[in-house]
Amino acid sequence: MWTKPPPDVSCVSNSVESFYRGTVAGGIFGLVFGPETGVGLLAHLKGTVRPAALAGVWCLLTSFSSCVLTRDGFPYPYNGAISGLFSGAVLSIVNRWDRDSTLWTMAGSSVLSILSHYATDGQSMNVKVPARMCFNFQA
Repeated sequence: MWTKPPPDVSCVSNSVESFYRGTVAGGIFGLVFGPETGVGLLAHLKGTVRPAALAGVWCLLTSFSSCVLTRDGFPYPYNGAISGLFSGAVLSIVNRWDRDSTLWTMAGSSVLSILSHYATDGQSMNVKVPARMCFNFQA
């Protein structure tokens, strides 16, 4: 989900791409885990649009803040944690959630952001694990 844009690409451009990716993922989530059968078409559309918008906006905010923090020199765990806290706080404030929900949303968003950054950084390092570490048998 996260890509590190080249220095000549603005953080906003990269974040818009993340918004579209998150919207598609959230829309698919809304289709799969949408309302039960027996409800109208409008309820199915609403059940798809809400997760799509939530995931898209979360990806946009997290990607933008992570890009800005990375370009300012924040290292790996801190840029993911701060950008996750930021996006969780903005989503909570916009949705007018109570204090406990806001704290849990910020914490969950921060953990999800750190894990997704870790997965992306791990893929970009091309880490190779020797076969002898995966299988414990003698040849």
